[in-house]
Amino acid sequence: MKKTVWLALAALLLALMGASAAAEDAQDEWTVMFYFCGSDLESRYGYASGNLEEITHVYYPDSYLTVVGGAEQAVDAMTKPGKVNVLIETGGSRQWHADDLGLDIDPGALQRWSYNVYPWGGMGQQGPSNGFELMETLPLRSMADPETLADFIRWGVSACPAKKYALVLWDHGDGARTGLFIDELFENDIMYLYELRQALAEGGAHMEAVIIDACLMANVETAWALSDAASWLVASEETVPGKGTAIGVWLQQLYNNPWGDGRWLGRCVCDTTSIKYANEESDASRAMLTWSVIDLSRINNLVGAMEDFFRVIGNALTDYPDEINIYMRCLLDSTEYGDGLQNMRDLGSLFYAYDLVPYIDLALRSRMVNALLDAVDYCVRGPGRSEARGLTFCYPADFDAQELDAYAKNFPAPRYLACLDAFHEWTAPDWVYDSVQRLPEADSVDALRIHLQRALSKAGMPGVLFPSPEPNVNTVCYTLYRLNPDSGQVVRLGRTECGFESTDDFSCSVWRANDPMHWPAIDGQLICMDMIKIQGNTKLYNVPAMIGSQVCVMRCGRTGRGNDSEGNELSDVYEIYGIWEGYDENSILPDRSIRPLAMLAGQEYQLLYPIRQTNREGRTLYESSAPLTMYRALDVQEIPLPAGTYYLQYEVEDVFMRTTLLEPIEIQWDGSAMTIPVADTWADGAWVDLSELRR
Repeated sequence: MKKTVWLALAALLLALMGASAAAEDAQDEWTVMFYFCGSDLESRYGYASGNLEEITHVYYPDSYLTVVGGAEQAVDAMTKPGKVNVLIETGGSRQWHADDLGLDIDPGALQRWSYNVYPWGGMGQQGPSNGFELMETLPLRSMADPETLADFIRWGVSACPAKKYALVLWDHGDGARTGLFIDELFENDIMYLYELRQALAEGGAHMEAVIIDACLMANVETAWALSDAASWLVASEETVPGKGTAIGVWLQQLYNNPWGDGRWLGRCVCDTTSIKYANEESDASRAMLTWSVIDLSRINNLVGAMEDFFRVIGNALTDYPDEINIYMRCLLDSTEYGDGLQNMRDLGSLFYAYDLVPYIDLALRSRMVNALLDAVDYCVRGPGRSEARGLTFCYPADFDAQELDAYAKNFPAPRYLACLDAFHEWTAPDWVYDSVQRLPEADSVDALRIHLQRALSKAGMPGVLFPSPEPNVNTVCYTLYRLNPDSGQVVRLGRTECGFESTDDFSCSVWRANDPMHWPAIDGQLICMDMIKIQGNTKLYNVPAMIGSQVCVMRCGRTGRGNDSEGNELSDVYEIYGIWEGYDENSILPDRSIRPLAMLAGQEYQLLYPIRQTNREGRTLYESSAPLTMYRALDVQEIPLPAGTYYLQYEVEDVFMRTTLLEPIEIQWDGSAMTIPVADTWADGAWVDLSELRR
């Protein structure tokens, strides 16, 4: 009797195991969910439609043919093990350009689509046509609303259950400063990283891979936001060209090998995208490319290593403030990504910094480096980003209090936030101090206070004098303004770095403007050029311009050539790289499109000069040059400024990246010589306490 019962139970167990195995065999292998928030990338450039068009080139490989009764027959794609599903949600854009793809996308609604890929038929006959199918139309809702994304995930899992899920997030990205997406239809609504974390949690499905086809999203903060809901993150440290990843190619690789995991898929995305831009005409797209595959199971360990590093910095602020500048200079010297506003810095550049060796415990340093190596599984990089190590982090030095409040929600790392509280005019949330002690404010530490003395250089140019060296000063720059005699407005000519000269005994250095009465021009028209970053021997500038009715900036590089064989300084070389649309005025997210000048050759454009006084809404107003003609290459040359009244304003940035502006200096220029009314006063050497000015 017992034997019969055991045989019956064994038979039942085998039946259940067989049913389970059959169900598993019948289950699809992958469902890939594309979340296309079109934004201006689609309405203006059609980039989303371009990526949708890439999807139409995907097909099932010949391995989906089988032999039945001695003749080749196509296996039904709906039942073949290893099937890959493609689901799409569209929204967030005023206009779509996908009509040629058979997609009638309604900008006034959210729409959900599938893309059906059928196998080839036997004997060379093709099966049913591939194509997009509208699955569902929903009332319009912001694509940056976390519930919109969560609902798409829930729908995708219900519509096409699979063993593995991939989520592709497509649009603008802003690093860890805010997050990603700009919904044009909802006042440029943005999804913050803490909202992204919420969306995936409420979506209820664990993602094998999250692919972020947006700028600047391969960072620790984004990885932490996704770490509970996904296994792998695929993203870029740097800005991403408008054409995005090689979607059609890496998706084809997934159809070819649906049994690959998220790590394998991530490597396909990196490699195929690298090849895509190697074949593009844009040198900038090739040079600045970075893509990484991040193991999200290792992120908590990496965040812990970061926290330990900032614990050391916090202890130094309390006990060894003379050493703080060493840590901060290593941070400032780490490679920066994006365009300055996001403050995204390569984590490897900091962790590997040679100058930190004497100041970081060897065990901690080893832990930091190993945590990063464990987290970054794979990384590709262009020649302009050869030092990229796969992950950035945000040092929000010049964020205002509201932006820092948002950042604290994006990345709740208490030791790091306590340091930011001590370094900047911001108060961290109370919960930060539930687990860490409050640090002294940097301005209250005497060793970190900066005093400068107004002084004249040997050539009579007003400048700022520091003891040599002054360890707590990072940079000294100046901005030049011109009084337009026709309009009566004071307009900005730009911002650039200062030069310096040492006193005879080398005890002090005077930082002053370098020949400010000669300024760059195109076709004899002065340009406004603001320095945004320094990369090696090249300084990168933005030059505002207007093409048609669109305000944009020209990207300009200025490269020093050093000295000739006789020691004479050679003139710097200027190069206009292309046209960049700048930042959205509401979201301040960077545009993904940099257009070569050749695309605009023959068109008229005007150079723009920001007026120093903004309007009541705080928006920048401009004066413009006479119309000029765009050429495939623009020649930038320095010319003497016209006679008139100018104003020069110095700014001093400390090692915490806090900027102090000094009062503007009036300069009267007759075309060959300067008269400076305050020169005598400036020569008196009045001392200025920058810490007091910041208050």
